[in-house]
Amino acid sequence: MYEQITIKTLKTQGKKVGEIARIMNCHRNTVLNVLKKEPKEREKRDRPSSFAIYQEQIEEMLDKGLTRLRVWQILNEETQNQLPTYSGILKYLQDHHGRKTPISYVVQTTTPAEEAEVDFGYAGLIPTKTGIYLKTWIFVITLSYSRKSYYEPVHDQSVQTFIACHQHAFSSFSGVPKTIKLDNLKAAIITNRRYDIEFNKDFLSFSSHYKFIIKPCTPREPNQKGKVESQVKFFKRNFLAGRTFSDEIDFRQQLNTWVHQINRRTHGTTKKIPHEVFLNEEQPKLQPLPITPFNLIPTIRRKVKLNCHIQWEENYYSVPAKYVGEFVDVRMRGNLIEIVDWDGNIVATHKQSQIKGEYITNPTHFPEHKIYSEASHQRKYEEKMEEIGPNSHEFFKHLIVRDPTGWRRVVGKILGLVQLYGKEKVEKAVKRALVFNAIKWKAVRNICEQNLQDLEIEPQLVRGQEEHEQLTPQKNPPSHEATGDLDRDLDDYRGRTIN
Repeated sequence: MYEQITIKTLKTQGKKVGEIARIMNCHRNTVLNVLKKEPKEREKRDRPSSFAIYQEQIEEMLDKGLTRLRVWQILNEETQNQLPTYSGILKYLQDHHGRKTPISYVVQTTTPAEEAEVDFGYAGLIPTKTGIYLKTWIFVITLSYSRKSYYEPVHDQSVQTFIACHQHAFSSFSGVPKTIKLDNLKAAIITNRRYDIEFNKDFLSFSSHYKFIIKPCTPREPNQKGKVESQVKFFKRNFLAGRTFSDEIDFRQQLNTWVHQINRRTHGTTKKIPHEVFLNEEQPKLQPLPITPFNLIPTIRRKVKLNCHIQWEENYYSVPAKYVGEFVDVRMRGNLIEIVDWDGNIVATHKQSQIKGEYITNPTHFPEHKIYSEASHQRKYEEKMEEIGPNSHEFFKHLIVRDPTGWRRVVGKILGLVQLYGKEKVEKAVKRALVFNAIKWKAVRNICEQNLQDLEIEPQLVRGQEEHEQLTPQKNPPSHEATGDLDRDLDDYRGRTIN
């Protein structure tokens, strides 16, 4: 081929046939034969690829997200291994489907036992024995050096589940890597503002117990943990795609078989078998498992409301007023509820209430100006009744003598009637109730509801009531200190008639 090209080039340069023959050291007829030949297009074999008849099936599987390896595996199963090698389908797909534009990245190398990468991948709805479909995620942890991976299906991504998966993985590895690299999973990282990272306290305690460092990735840069990202994609395209599962047990059995196989295959990047590299080079250098078990006390984050309470399990528990507007952690220890601030200090402790909707309050948690003594509390409500009118004030003085423990509830309901009917109507209703010695809020309510407050009262009924009041001794009058009334002593009006 080289000689033919040289002869034609010399001819184009104006050399004669004899001259060309001398230069090339050949016969002139050879030169003439070369110059007479016209270039012919190379004939290609017009034989279709073995994969051509599966074109539509291949396209359908690729559209579903199956990897090229998985497509080849399925076709080989259907044809009982009659198709060409895996490289054959790669060439066919390259000719018919082109190449994807690769994304450049920096190769991250690590030493044995130095690092593992962690991620979750959504596995879809998996049926149970009862026919219920449950949302399922796959927890994946990949040792960066050997590429040995651990997979576990879960139904949530809570911190309790996240910690349990790590414990199972470390037990499977019989050791702990020095660093765990992960993205901003809420089970581990509350917030990540690059230079301001807030860790989940439970997972932080777990990492301290197992002696590994948490290494979060930069937000929105998943390529920083590309090894486990590739494993998650491989799981979806090579395990999930093209398989069916009768129930969760079947799913786990197929998963375990698949994981056993991939850990013992030659890795596409390292060209080594992950399980062998793990046993020979990485496992001996892993940190030992802790001797004592890790006891997780789950905490729940709550915001302290303006009323100095947090809500937890349909009840309300008080917190010191200085934490209003801040977040605190709530945890159970036996039947006690501990409320902990960000520094880990226990700021409040309450006994768990079994009644729903209850306020469990420590009065000392309120600001000083909100903490009332018994005397000041009573004086506050007496002033509110006095604002309604003199009869309501008189009603209040009778009430605290007759019901020294439950008067607050009655006064509260009387004030509620003022909101419904107004001060004037309630004042008249109270006056009528006093005439009949009905020191009850229901009596006042009935008078207001039936519009009886303006009815005339017979004089003899009033005189009879006055005599009854004078003859009836009062029981257990409150002391001057208990009422907090600084202007008069209630003993002065013990037995006083109603004007």
